[in-house]
Amino acid sequence: MTFPTDDKIEIQELCARIYLAIDGNDATGFADGFAADGTFVAPYGEFTGTDAVRTFMEHHIAAGKEDGVRHFITNQVIDLHADGARYRFYILKMNIATGPVAIASAAGDAIVVKTAEGWRFKRFQLIIDPAMFGSEKPALAKAA
Repeated sequence: MTFPTDDKIEIQELCARIYLAIDGNDATGFADGFAADGTFVAPYGEFTGTDAVRTFMEHHIAAGKEDGVRHFITNQVIDLHADGARYRFYILKMNIATGPVAIASAAGDAIVVKTAEGWRFKRFQLIIDPAMFGSEKPALAKAA
């Protein structure tokens, strides 16, 4: 069965919207990309539910982790999955305030589900490339 093009576009826009939200220091906009019971998994921890995802992102933004940056999403692949779709992509985080300079690269491995509000992340695994941290490499969670 072929995955509908309209759904693929909506999923790609979902990812674009959450990263535009981060770039705009909008924690609520980031959390809105998740299903009510969706989980964000990153080296920083695992956050389930839109309130937990929003609270994490509020603290992340308040700590200055997203100041002066812009995210670029590439190499997007969307495949059928029993729960909806598996969505894989790469992320390049650039410092645009003093750069442009790449400050992080990562991969996203996600399960997205169609809800009454449209496609949302059910599980989003952020896999940050360890070389970006030198000897201060974060512990990586297992991929989805």
